Amino acid sequence: MVLAGVPGIVPQDIDVLCSRQDALRLREAWKQYVDTTYRPADETRFRSTFARFVHLPMPVEVMGGLELMTEAGWQAVRVHDDMRIDIAGIAVRLPMLEEQRRILLAFGRGKDLDKAARIPVPPEHPHVA
Repeated sequence: MVLAGVPGIVPQDIDVLCSRQDALRLREAWKQYVDTTYRPADETRFRSTFARFVHLPMPVEVMGGLELMTEAGWQAVRVHDDMRIDIAGIAVRLPMLEEQRRILLAFGRGKDLDKAARIPVPPEHPHVA
């Protein structure tokens, strides 16, 4: 949210959504930095190929193939609309703010709903007759 320009957010970590294969490759490349004692909360609500890395200034949590338990069963968490920003000469893809809001609302936990409420809702376009 911070990288997308939402003010007043103090991030505790960086979340990376990727494929299971990319999560496994990253875990292999950074295996000496994996936080082996950390266990994500809400394992009954979320599942993924997960790893938390602690060698950077802020922890990075990688979720490969993230799925969310819904009334219909496990559903893949997908980003449908993203943007690219430049960070130190590297193009980084982020979900558009509306996508971040949609995903946070789907997660449904109190902390997610609080974050979703901080994302401005774009005004509806007036209907043209």
